[in-house]
Amino acid sequence: MSDATTSALEWPDPPLLIGGGSTLLAVGIDGTYARACLLEDILGSYRLVAWLTLPRQGARHLGDEVAALCRQLGSRLGRRLWDDAHQRPLLTSADPTRYPPVAQLAVTLSPRPPLRVWVVALSAGYSLEAALLAVTAAPAEVIGHTLLTVDGDLGALAATLRATRPDALLLVGGYDQAEATVQPALTALVGVVVGALARLPARARPSVIYAGNQGAATHVQTQFAQAGGAFTVVPNVMPAPNQLRQDAAAAALDALYWQRCRQLDGFATLEQWHTSPAAVTSLEASFARLVQTWLALHQLRDLHGIYTGGPRRLHVWANEASPDVTVLYADAQTPVRLPAGWPVAGLLSGVWSAKVALPAGVQWWDRSGLAPLVASLAPVAPAAAVQTLRHDLLLPVRSMSA
Repeated sequence: MSDATTSALEWPDPPLLIGGGSTLLAVGIDGTYARACLLEDILGSYRLVAWLTLPRQGARHLGDEVAALCRQLGSRLGRRLWDDAHQRPLLTSADPTRYPPVAQLAVTLSPRPPLRVWVVALSAGYSLEAALLAVTAAPAEVIGHTLLTVDGDLGALAATLRATRPDALLLVGGYDQAEATVQPALTALVGVVVGALARLPARARPSVIYAGNQGAATHVQTQFAQAGGAFTVVPNVMPAPNQLRQDAAAAALDALYWQRCRQLDGFATLEQWHTSPAAVTSLEASFARLVQTWLALHQLRDLHGIYTGGPRRLHVWANEASPDVTVLYADAQTPVRLPAGWPVAGLLSGVWSAKVALPAGVQWWDRSGLAPLVASLAPVAPAAAVQTLRHDLLLPVRSMSA
C-alpha cells in the first residue's frame, strides 16, 4: 500500500477537551516502513482491531509519517484518529462518544539504517575478531577495516574514509597488560588514524570509539584531541588472551545509533505525542523486553527470540537468571551461525521466507511483525499488551495451518 494523499473522512473540529476512552494506539517506524496498530477493549479483553503499514517517504518529517498513518487508518475504520486542528493524534476530544480519543499512544522508532562502522586494528588477530563480534551486537554493520602496516599510509586511509563515509570508527588493539611491544605499535596506528581524520572536513569525520589497551587510553585520547570530533573510550574488547568483552563497545555503538536517530526531523515531536512514562525506545529494544516478558510469563529457563522486521535479523536470548539479554544482529538473507551455547529459537516475530524451513524449536510466531509495537504499550497497559499478544499475535505454531 502506498502512502496515498487521498483525503480522510471530513470531521468537524471540536474544541479541546480531555477525554477518556479505551483505544490504544501503537506506532512503529523503521528505515523502510511506518506501521500502526489499534487495540480496543472488547468484552473485557483487549484485541487487535486494525493495523496499517505504509512505506517511508525518504527523509520526511517523522510527524508527517504518523499523521498519514492516523488519517488512513481512521479513514478505513470510519473514525477520527488525527486531530487536524492541533496537528497531532486525537489524544483529546470534545465529544468522546462520537469521536473517541486515543487513550494511550506508544511510539517505537528505528528510523535510520544501521550505523556504518569502519574497524581499525593492529593486526588480523583476536582483537579484530572481537571488534567484529561487538558490531554484530549493535544496530550497526562493518563496511571495512584497516590494519597497521609497515607503510602506515594515512593518505590511503583518508581517501577510503572519504569515499565510504562511515558513521563510526572502532579502534582496537593490545591487551590490558604492560607489554613494551604494544605501546609503540598502538601509537603508530593512532597516528595514522589521526592523520587521516585531519585530512577530512570536520563534518565528514566519523565518531571514534576506542576499545583497545586501557593503559594507553589517555595517551590515545590526547592524540585524537588534535583532530577534534567525537571520541569515546570504552573497556577493551580483548583485555587478555582468550578473554572477550564486546558488550561495552556494542553499547557505545547502540548509544551512537540512538543519538543519530534523535537528530532526525520530527523525533522530538513524536516524543511529545508518546503518552507512556517510559521513554521512546527502538523497535529492537521493545522486542528484547518482549522476549524477557514472554520468558517470565511462561516460566521458562531460556528463550531465544528472532525479530525479522528490520533491515537485519535480530536474535535475542533471555535467561531467567540474568536481568540482561544477549543480542546478535545478522544479515537477513544469509544463514547465521550463532555462537556456542545459544538455545534453539522459541519465538519468532515477522515474515519468514517460505524457502527456508522455520526453526524447529519455534513455539510462537507473530507473522505480522507487530509484536514489538504492541509490547511498547506494556508500561501503560500491561494487561492489554499481554492479552493482544496472546490472542492475536504470538500464536502457537502447532495451531497454525501449514
